[in-house]
Amino acid sequence: MKLSKKIILSLLGSIFFIAIVNILSFYIFYSLFFQVYLKENSNTTESITREYVDKIIEKQALDEVDNMFSNIEIKFFELLDKNNGKIKLDNKENIDIIANYLAKAGVNIKYIEEVIPQNYLEKIINDLKDNKTPEYNFFKKLIFSILITNILAILLLILYIYLFSRKIISPIEKTTNLIKDLKIGKDFKYISYKTQDEIGFLVKAINELNVKLYIEGNIKTKLLGDISHELKTPITSIQCYVEGIKDGVIKLDDNVLNSIINEMQRLIKLVNTIMDYEKFENKELKLEKKQEDVRFITEQIIKQFKQKLKITSQKIQTSGVNKKLLTDKDSFTQIVQNIISNFIKYAGNNTILKIEFGVNFIIFKDNGVGINRQELPYIKEKFYQGTNKKTGNIDDRGIGVGLSIISKLVKSQNWTMEIESDENKGFEIKIITKTSH
Repeated sequence: MKLSKKIILSLLGSIFFIAIVNILSFYIFYSLFFQVYLKENSNTTESITREYVDKIIEKQALDEVDNMFSNIEIKFFELLDKNNGKIKLDNKENIDIIANYLAKAGVNIKYIEEVIPQNYLEKIINDLKDNKTPEYNFFKKLIFSILITNILAILLLILYIYLFSRKIISPIEKTTNLIKDLKIGKDFKYISYKTQDEIGFLVKAINELNVKLYIEGNIKTKLLGDISHELKTPITSIQCYVEGIKDGVIKLDDNVLNSIINEMQRLIKLVNTIMDYEKFENKELKLEKKQEDVRFITEQIIKQFKQKLKITSQKIQTSGVNKKLLTDKDSFTQIVQNIISNFIKYAGNNTILKIEFGVNFIIFKDNGVGINRQELPYIKEKFYQGTNKKTGNIDDRGIGVGLSIISKLVKSQNWTMEIESDENKGFEIKIITKTSH
């Protein structure tokens, strides 16, 4: 889930949480305290009502019957009789009849309003101001309880927001520190973050960049070591010959001259190998594509390696269709030569390379030592030679540019290349071509 969606959902969740807490707390506390309020209010009302109604009845019993029954009094007793002695205060007409009757009976207006309020809003406000009334106690308890509940809910939200922000900020801080470490050349570190969001993609990209830089650094160090060793050997040899000739220990003859020339040629070959690759990397490939029988070309290339294959007891087998592709012959030849050269150097003795030609693909698969699967993303990097042990000098091992060259040549043909390998499970290159008609 995207980070923006997480933040929006968290915000909506927080609002929803506060709303639910307030609704539930109001419902629970209102139900709880309202029962207490009703009981207190009922006791007060019943006490006032009973007291004054008794006085009214007593007063009416002493008055003459003819004077008692005015229109107001008749309406009151009719209402009383109609409701079986219990008049409900559920409509304005009933309230007016009772209020008029009580006023005629001489009851003070203050007590009438206590029992039958005429101005409800004013009475509520006055009751809430008076700390001795049931309304005041009810309202105080309700507000205080809801306030405490909200404080606890906000504290929980603060904790959640803190944990959520730390989850977001922590990998960003680690990534920032990692970039700073990369800048000053500190050792490789891996950031663990498994969530698939924008930060996860950022961390993944930084980790991949970090691994790539780390491997490139190792490649550079190893290459410099190899080149230094390869340069040192012929230079030392030439130095020994020259000092020996100077001191008269070695006689200058054709054999000595040939040895010196051979060592110098080794130096030139190594330098040329690196320079040729750099030229190849920087130049724009110009292809002359024609319909070519790629299987026939491949079988001709195999014959060129016949002697080397015999020395290492290796074999190459071809199978599949005889197909023609629209391709640049020189470029395709270089691809096959590099693949076979890598097979001879790295697969090991007594191994077999099988080349299969399909309708829209060519597969090169051997049963050699392979490489660790974790190295697959980096084997096309220039000068990368893997972690498996390679023996011999640079003439035998190369400088690790074979797959880099193959990759560039394949792309130049508008083809794609897939590589599969694992330790002791062989090495496979699948070139997917466009079908030609």
